[in-house]
Amino acid sequence: MKTIIFYRSAYKGNTLKIAQKMAEALGAGLVSIDTNPEVDVSEYDLIGFGSAINFAAHDVQLLRFAEKQNLKDKDVFIFSTRCRPYLGGYHKALRKIIRDRGGVIAGEFSCRGYDRTGPWVLMDGYNKARPDARDVFKAGLFAEKLRQELHPLADIYREPVEGHIEGVPARRKGSDVVAGDKVVFLDTSTCVGCGKCMDVCPMHVFGRRNGHVLPVYDRDCILCRICADRCPTSSILVHESLLNSLRIGLCESGLRKSYNR
Repeated sequence: MKTIIFYRSAYKGNTLKIAQKMAEALGAGLVSIDTNPEVDVSEYDLIGFGSAINFAAHDVQLLRFAEKQNLKDKDVFIFSTRCRPYLGGYHKALRKIIRDRGGVIAGEFSCRGYDRTGPWVLMDGYNKARPDARDVFKAGLFAEKLRQELHPLADIYREPVEGHIEGVPARRKGSDVVAGDKVVFLDTSTCVGCGKCMDVCPMHVFGRRNGHVLPVYDRDCILCRICADRCPTSSILVHESLLNSLRIGLCESGLRKSYNR
């Protein structure tokens, strides 16, 4: 999923900290609008816009920049840093621009940011040391969840099994063939067979069968998602669900054997 994040962080660098963490989690390009970027957003699958909240809305320069973009049918997320503790309607102006430009709101994130303007000068600033490590961590979780929800294989588990590849159930996603049963799904049409998933998976879920890398031991997955994070072609989806989480808790002894396999 090709992603780009546009941001403005003109005061204390609060928004930049959040934008950097999101870019890291999404493998995204990070662009400050202060550079007057000329970027063709049609090349991207996911677009992010973020800034500090000024006078109950995003930075006016970011709003003007967003107004110039053709966002038709693009997934877009919004983020911000703010002085006050509640989000309220601070995203309303940017949200309207994105929808007017044809974009689809995929998610929103906001956290507190240090402010030493106006009346806050008297107390040497408000929201001291924010965003802190916890805020940055939450920003990363937000981005990771977004990536999971928008993954091309996000709903593949709903499709009926049409056959098997070396004993592994297979489904179709358009013209692509996806191997996997309940938890781990691998797009065999985009997989390059590099074997990185085999190298990093602590539960030995993946194996080679007649030249194919496949999620052979799907039910042994513990949802760590290391394989998906390391896959160079984003061909792997780990389906996180309540049932899959409960399975791990109830089958610990069996999973320990798989770990030591």
